[in-house]
Amino acid sequence: MTADTKWNTRRRRAIQSIFQTDISQPTPYSTPSLQFAEPGQPFGGPQVQTPRKWTDPTSFQAQRFLSSPESNPRAAQQTRLDRAWHVVTSRIALPPSVSAEDSFGSLPTSLDLDDGEFEDALRDVLNPAVRLPLAAHTEDILAWHTQQVRLHFVSHVLPLITVCDGYSDQTQVLLGSIRTLEAAHRQYLFGLSLILRAMDQDDADRALGKFLRDLHAIVGNSMSNALTNALRTVLGQLMKTVLGIDGMAHPAGQRKKPVLDSSRRDESRKEVLQLVESLCKVGLAGEKFQILFAELLDGMMITYVRESFAGVWEPNKGLESKTRASVHHTMQPKCVRELSDWVENQYARLAVEVTSRLGGVQVSWTEVEKWKEIAVGRLAALRIDELFDIVVNWPNSDGGVEDLRFAVTTPQRRLQLTDAFSTSLQKRLLHPGRSTLDILRTYIAMIRTFHKLDHSRVLLDRVAYSLQMYLCTREDTVRIIVTGLLANREEVNTDARKTKLVELVELLLQDSNQFRTERQDEEWDDLDWIPPPVDAGSNYKRRKSEDVIGTLISALGSPEVFIKEFQSIIGERLLSEQTGFKQEVGVLDLLKKRFGESSLQACDVMIKDIQDSARLDGVIHRGAVNHPDKVDRDWTIHARILSRLYWPEVGEERFTLPSNVTEMQTMYETIFEHLKPSRKIKWLNHLGQATVELELEDRTILEEVHTYEAAVINAFSEENASSWTFDDLWMKLEMDEDLLTAALEFWEKKHVLRQLPDKHYVVVERLSDAEQPSSQQAAQSANAATVEMAPAATRRAKPGISEKEKEKRQVYWQFIVGMLTNSSPAMPLGQIAMMMKMLIADGFPWSNEELQEFLGEKVIDGELEIAGGKYKLIKK
Repeated sequence: MTADTKWNTRRRRAIQSIFQTDISQPTPYSTPSLQFAEPGQPFGGPQVQTPRKWTDPTSFQAQRFLSSPESNPRAAQQTRLDRAWHVVTSRIALPPSVSAEDSFGSLPTSLDLDDGEFEDALRDVLNPAVRLPLAAHTEDILAWHTQQVRLHFVSHVLPLITVCDGYSDQTQVLLGSIRTLEAAHRQYLFGLSLILRAMDQDDADRALGKFLRDLHAIVGNSMSNALTNALRTVLGQLMKTVLGIDGMAHPAGQRKKPVLDSSRRDESRKEVLQLVESLCKVGLAGEKFQILFAELLDGMMITYVRESFAGVWEPNKGLESKTRASVHHTMQPKCVRELSDWVENQYARLAVEVTSRLGGVQVSWTEVEKWKEIAVGRLAALRIDELFDIVVNWPNSDGGVEDLRFAVTTPQRRLQLTDAFSTSLQKRLLHPGRSTLDILRTYIAMIRTFHKLDHSRVLLDRVAYSLQMYLCTREDTVRIIVTGLLANREEVNTDARKTKLVELVELLLQDSNQFRTERQDEEWDDLDWIPPPVDAGSNYKRRKSEDVIGTLISALGSPEVFIKEFQSIIGERLLSEQTGFKQEVGVLDLLKKRFGESSLQACDVMIKDIQDSARLDGVIHRGAVNHPDKVDRDWTIHARILSRLYWPEVGEERFTLPSNVTEMQTMYETIFEHLKPSRKIKWLNHLGQATVELELEDRTILEEVHTYEAAVINAFSEENASSWTFDDLWMKLEMDEDLLTAALEFWEKKHVLRQLPDKHYVVVERLSDAEQPSSQQAAQSANAATVEMAPAATRRAKPGISEKEKEKRQVYWQFIVGMLTNSSPAMPLGQIAMMMKMLIADGFPWSNEELQEFLGEKVIDGELEIAGGKYKLIKK
């Protein structure tokens, strides 16, 4: 205690001993007692009281007589109580003004507390029924103190907290508010402590508890939005440090381990607990804080799951895939184990430490287990969002699939998974910007990923329907699948992956060993049998193998579509210059196991035709040497003899061949019919190959070309035929315009022919002549508006259509007429193509371009008209 404080105390006591101000001020003997409060007003409180007016002299004399202590003991005890009330309330009264956020005036000194008069007055006020039984009007000092605290808080503390809310730094907002509330609490609890020291211990504890509850309720309900936001920010940052969350976003798959050392984490933990204790002392740790802390914990879990496990899909080395469900559920993937460990040792620890300081909140082990389940659910939600990327990165994303397999166990989560993945498919895959090869490759990854995720294939059937329907609209789907099956195994890791679905080669070999017959699908003797999922359909049938090939083929609608395209591609390969067909034969044998011998009988006949043709061609050549009508020239013709009923329809393009080739064909037919009396040969000249050797002035060219290309260049070797126009060649060779155009363009690219400005084609004997302006350059330099006035000679219709093809075209036309008559009077090209693929049982082999050409012919014939991009029948 300073000298100045001691001096002031002594001076106040000296004045009081002389003038007795403490006796005369509260209740003078000559005036009525002021302890009678107005109705509804607390006695002795901070409210201003209006003096009682006396109008009746007789009543005044009677009151004065009653108030005289010498004449009435009741008045004497009431006066003593009033004076005691004044002594106590003046001592515990709160300061009327505040000068700073952390100062509400100085507390009384120890000399002020050692006052016997105050002790007596306090006992009178606390226990008037025993000490002053005749006093009629008494008040509760604890209620009076609580009331003055409430008024003081509203009048002085709340304005200071509002000032703190205006700070720019969130930490200063929080610390300033806490300092203000701590200073106020010191004043409030000091006055209460003076009252409680005169009470029994049990009564004092009950009074203190009630006062703190009331005070904390006032403080807790007065939290502003700025203070709440500051508490959320400061506490959130500390909790991130404690829980090992760095708050930095990392690329997918690049997981960053927490680098916080234990000392920094322990320091942050200590700061969190100190902050919570301070909040509890000042009354800010009420219901609002508990809700805020729960929200922060929930956000921390979400943040930790996304920052720690997003893109982390590496395979679980210690987790072996089991077929039995009971074994599976006992094994936890790596990410699940790490997440459960974090919840138990970090998350739950912080929650227990904080809630234990709040009081009345206990965390049991059951709640910790529930937190683990919630964390696994958050991990499942993350993996569901990443499922499309997991599928694309298969098999390098096996760990992500294991996490989903462990976490997605309820029908609700399974439905959430399929809905989210279907949305991702529509958004990221099923659109014109993705090639058919990419879609099929993703579909294969889907099949394998979902088989790993769910052996029942229920989830796959849910998400694959839209993809299968979309693949049916792509014209090259079947061809890409068949080409991939016929690829070589050596092409798997080469650049051929960019153009072929080479993964099907290895899958075909794997599936051939796992493929089972219908009898093997029976489950009555399956020791690993498990019941179907609760969300499986009524026609559910369990499959144990992935069966990627079978799933892809089933997506095409029917096996017949695949087999038909397979026959077409096999036919193209067999008719090519390829010498060996080991790969084709091997694939055919594997497909027979899947579809049966009868379904692929035509392919067997096709391969046998090629093998027999080589042997029969040698026999015919030996017979031609000894034939009496043998022509006097080299025998250079070879043929592949095909069985017409078993080969795909290849059409027919007729044109005139050179005479020497025609003579060799005639002799070939004669010898063949002698060897095979019941069979005849029909030449398909446009499918043949010819070796052409051209001797020019400065070079010699040797090329393997198509027969129609050889026929065109042969026309320039005739006498007096060094120059031809397009129309002249067309009339001489009787060749289809498209074939003739393709042949002329081929020889122009080889610098063998060139077109003059007068539309004549001539042979380029010297390469120096090829440098002269070509016909295209001359056409560009000439006037583009030049129009030929004389029409060209009338060309015949497109040839080369067989009778069988004409029948098909007529059937297709009947379908189109029926659609435009019964379904819709006008349809665009795409809708017509889709309807044809759906209605024709054997499949619709035409592309959109071929269908458009066919419809264009009908427009020219006057059967159809096109308006607004839609075709409709012409009314006749």
